[in-house]
Amino acid sequence: MSDVARKVFPLESVLALLVGKEDAAVTEIAGFLAGRSLCCCSTALVAPMAAGWLANLYPAFINVKYDTSQPWTNFVSGMKAQVGESVSVPPMTGQSQAMVAKVLDAIAEKSETLKAQAAEITTLQARVEELEPFRGKAEEQDKKISQLEAKVKSQNTDIGSLRKEIAPFQGKVPVDQQELENIIKDAIVKNLKNFTGGVAVAGAVAAAGEAMAEAAAEESGGVPDSFGFGSSGADGDGFGF
Repeated sequence: MSDVARKVFPLESVLALLVGKEDAAVTEIAGFLAGRSLCCCSTALVAPMAAGWLANLYPAFINVKYDTSQPWTNFVSGMKAQVGESVSVPPMTGQSQAMVAKVLDAIAEKSETLKAQAAEITTLQARVEELEPFRGKAEEQDKKISQLEAKVKSQNTDIGSLRKEIAPFQGKVPVDQQELENIIKDAIVKNLKNFTGGVAVAGAVAAAGEAMAEAAAEESGGVPDSFGFGSSGADGDGFGF
């Protein structure tokens, strides 16, 4: 590795990377070693690998630990006595560089995915806000539909009950007996009106009335009061009609 590819950094910045501090100097060193431009998030992932690379170059950096109870300046001064004011380091190569590249590529891909998801979420939120005024109307319509469904169900139940009540009368027509008698009388009068002799017509109508009364009496199990052979009918024939 030629000296052209190397870069000199202050020892304090190198130590900050080794002990896990986060600042602009650490991001600069890690980015140089990785050969990539880094952000704060990617620096946190690359820094441990960069520290391992530095430890391979400088044995003095192996197992470097900083006790937070000790002033930072005292720690830096003690390390300067061993290493010097600054450190010249080359960027990563070989397997170390490939590993860092793989991690950074995965981070970049994940970042793009997150950006796409964030944009999609923003679009969906805008859509939700746009449709929000219609939510109340939709809920109202759902309520009306539920009410109509309940009414239809109730009406279907009523229709079923009516069908059960009507079933015994299907094919049968209820007849009013008195109305039937009146219809028969009217028909007889109309049929006989062209004949001469009012007595004969009246007698025929009376006979028809008596016949219907007798039929009604037989149906009810009784005998009409006018029944008999001793009474005189309208024509005086002695048959009681």
